[in-house]
Amino acid sequence: MNLKKWTCFFLALVLVLALCACQKGSLDDKVNEIVNGQDGSGEDSVPDYTAFSDGLDENGFYQGVRALDTVTLPEFDQVAEPEFPKITDRAIEDGDFVNIDYVGSVDGVEFEGGSTQGNGFDVIIGYTSFIDDFIQQLVGHTPGENFDIEVTFPDPYQSEELAGKDAVFNITVNYIWDITEEAANAIGFEGRDGMAQYLAYNNYSVGDVITDPEMSVFLSSSQCGDIPESVEQTVRARMRKQLEIQASQYGLDADTFVQYMTGASSADEYLDVQVPFQAQQDMIIQAIAEREGLTATDEDITEREYEAYVEVYGLPYVKYAVLSEKAGEYVTEKLGLAWKAAET
Repeated sequence: MNLKKWTCFFLALVLVLALCACQKGSLDDKVNEIVNGQDGSGEDSVPDYTAFSDGLDENGFYQGVRALDTVTLPEFDQVAEPEFPKITDRAIEDGDFVNIDYVGSVDGVEFEGGSTQGNGFDVIIGYTSFIDDFIQQLVGHTPGENFDIEVTFPDPYQSEELAGKDAVFNITVNYIWDITEEAANAIGFEGRDGMAQYLAYNNYSVGDVITDPEMSVFLSSSQCGDIPESVEQTVRARMRKQLEIQASQYGLDADTFVQYMTGASSADEYLDVQVPFQAQQDMIIQAIAEREGLTATDEDITEREYEAYVEVYGLPYVKYAVLSEKAGEYVTEKLGLAWKAAET
């Protein structure tokens, strides 16, 4: 997984994404332009991401912290492969995790970015933030149904062409994820509510968490004690900095940006949900690197073509990213071998 993709996915805890699938544009595009030397808006417009390296040492680890003092890692043969069935024989209820497809149109004409193109899209009833009452209109419908819902885009809206317009979305309900309290706990969340809130805040789909589950399952099978205060402070400062940078791209302060993008009432409320989860994951990832002797070398940075990112994020943060990738690759390989051996 390259740094661009990893930054969008694995560090989506750090990078805030829009919760409406119809919205376009993100700070990731801006960063890619900077890294690729394509930004023509002037030096003063380039955000300063080097603060992301604060609190990390020259090797990409948290300064002065030995993660294995906090974390107990399982052996690979102790980690069970999870199962997440799908429900197709009942109507959608409040709190359900639902996979749908949709095609949006205004005055009978489909608009750009308004279709899932048959790829499916996960929403959580009562949690996912979408335009108007889109989500609530799904309640009572059953997997296999095809129907239309009507909404009105807000005004102002990110797309001026859609602002204030009435739209029709043709909906197909694919299935309801059968996620129990135990299943949510098994992948590291505090029950279904914790999982729903986390996914909704980050624009994650259920599939993001469970269709390639090796790293997630290993993380959740690990035991993590009290997180060092310095780690939580570092994570919170990094995530707040990202919020402030991204909010500035829209001419907003962090609180207003978070309210619009996630539905949280403030940046602090959003961070209160995100920081403990990210800090725990970071400690487990660092523990994996410590136990298995994983390092992030200059050769790794060159091989993964991350040299340009060093100037943007700082060397410690790029090494932190490399270590996280290498930990994920290592766990995926070892768990895959362990699960394959268990099947034979």
